[in-house]
Amino acid sequence: MLAGSGVMINWSDVAPEHRMAYYEWHCREHMLGRVAIHGFIRGRRYLSIQAKRDFLIIYEVKDLTVLTGQDYLAKANRPSALTQRTTPVIKNSIRGLCQVKASFGIGVGGYAMTLRFEPHPGAETQWEQYLKNKALPQIAENPEIMGAHWLQADTAASREVPVERQGRPTVIPNGVVVLEGVSRLALENAATQWFSESVLVAQGCSSVSETELYALQIMVNAP
Repeated sequence: MLAGSGVMINWSDVAPEHRMAYYEWHCREHMLGRVAIHGFIRGRRYLSIQAKRDFLIIYEVKDLTVLTGQDYLAKANRPSALTQRTTPVIKNSIRGLCQVKASFGIGVGGYAMTLRFEPHPGAETQWEQYLKNKALPQIAENPEIMGAHWLQADTAASREVPVERQGRPTVIPNGVVVLEGVSRLALENAATQWFSESVLVAQGCSSVSETELYALQIMVNAP
């Protein structure tokens, strides 16, 4: 299960020639600084295996108010010199400040799959019941699946742009399913079974906008 009821999730690109500088900043300053903020519990970064964007970043927080609160904003509105030098290399961001609507499982998987969805207007309740009561709990029963989670972006909170993110155009997702497992095949099979186009149509949801597969690079816990 996820460690809190709030999540910041971010997909982005960093060109290969900028990776070492990005790792120096993200591993040694950014992630450590984030999990030191009151209410942050854990941070993770994943590298693309089969995805349109290079990196997936997940921060688990106590609740959504942590991501709109004074402690976080004080940090994000006073970026360090290293942050200011490095963040321009981050491109094509999709970022959501999300509520955890459902979370099942026993731990963190070495592989993560993200699926972004758009339920049809008027079918939100049907889609919610499918995820919470059927798909995700049954996916999590697979011994190769470590977690199955549903995140819903808070659009108003996600639109707030702290100083360190200014100048970086960012897309806000709607609903996101995150599956974690010990093998990529287990995640691919789960997606095929539970989120095929025919299933989505039957549950009142549009096709998956993007399905992306990542491998865990680094995980940092709050001190």
